[in-house]
Amino acid sequence: MPITKYLLFLCGQIGVMSLSRFLYQWILKYGDLESSGTELFPAITLGILFFSFRVFDGVTDPIAGRLTDSWVRKGFQRRTLLWFSFSLAPIGLALAFSANHSLSKPFAWSLLTLGLLIFFIGYTFYAIPYWSLIDDYADGDMKVRAKLSNLLGLGIVLASGIGFVVSGALIERLGFSIAALSFSAVAVILMALPFFACPQKNDITIKENKPTESQTSSSSLWSGIAQALKHRRFLALIALFGGSQMSFTIMTTAAPFIATDLLGGSVGDVAQLLGPLLGMAVICFLLVPKIQRRFGWLRSMLYASIALSIVYGCCGLLGSSLIIDPLMTASVVFGLGGPMVAVLLGVEAEGVVDCAKERGGESLVGIYWGAFNFVVKILNGIAILLAAILISYQESWGNLAIRSMGFLAGGCLLVGVGFYYMIRPSDNNNAAEI
Repeated sequence: MPITKYLLFLCGQIGVMSLSRFLYQWILKYGDLESSGTELFPAITLGILFFSFRVFDGVTDPIAGRLTDSWVRKGFQRRTLLWFSFSLAPIGLALAFSANHSLSKPFAWSLLTLGLLIFFIGYTFYAIPYWSLIDDYADGDMKVRAKLSNLLGLGIVLASGIGFVVSGALIERLGFSIAALSFSAVAVILMALPFFACPQKNDITIKENKPTESQTSSSSLWSGIAQALKHRRFLALIALFGGSQMSFTIMTTAAPFIATDLLGGSVGDVAQLLGPLLGMAVICFLLVPKIQRRFGWLRSMLYASIALSIVYGCCGLLGSSLIIDPLMTASVVFGLGGPMVAVLLGVEAEGVVDCAKERGGESLVGIYWGAFNFVVKILNGIAILLAAILISYQESWGNLAIRSMGFLAGGCLLVGVGFYYMIRPSDNNNAAEI
């Protein structure tokens, strides 16, 4: 594939993930806007609503996966599904942030609820077929597939950087509604571009794999999910990636508290923590394909998880001036996690697609992505809940509550590695791979 095709493919991940980062980072702050002492959306009610949509998001992932696989089995190109969904998430984000105090409460809540509904439907029904394209576009070339998988991870890091830096500046200058609309306008263009990343040789001819009997049976959606989750190698993969996803969620949540409570800085100093982490990750993404070819995606994942758990554990010990001052010390420690984050994010898609093809070919890729996201999103919800519990103990525990978030993040990675070794199949092929 020429580099222009890779860039077009990357644009989709930057677009959809920048919308996601904007929503997750600012929705509670947006609800906290006050007018005459009244919040726009009370935090507890907003939290319950958002959690409900998070569960809804997880449930719709397998549905999207099944529909994607069905679309391919009928002889259509998977990439054509992008045209049905690329504009939904941007529209949903703009609607969710369009309410203000001048509107009646019922109407404001209606806008928010409708916006979140459209956002999560659009996000899921765009992301599942889009992520599954790495195998379609690679056309059996393992090097190309590894690069495309790596680009998905790079897109997450770049989108996170945009979310942490650009969105805050826009909100400060333009307000929440216009900032969300600006993000949506750019994202809708970016999310359409992966359609044009298809290699020319695959542009007309649709690759056809003869589906197996299990793939063409009339089994229900959830039986398909159950079958995917009975695949022990895939389940072990979920344990590994689940631990890394939970740890990243916890540390993203912990960063503002580390900056303000442990380091005595301001909320703006969060960029000096996550900036080095994401910056190092972007640089190290260039090396991920070589690392993956040298060790394989599974070994790379295991080594990175163990190393990152040490870094996150050290984040719980921050507060000393080992390098110039406490903030500089923290920046260096966070930056040390960048290479491991690059590896973990860079091999994620490769692992899911590899497991799907091992069990039944490309027509199962969508359902495996759906099952993967269904479980991981629940685990992310648990991670947020655990972080919230620790924060609630801050008054009685003091800084220990904040430090414990770093220890918890590192522990999630180690637990994921432990569960991997407990769940993984013990056949000769797997033993050779490890």
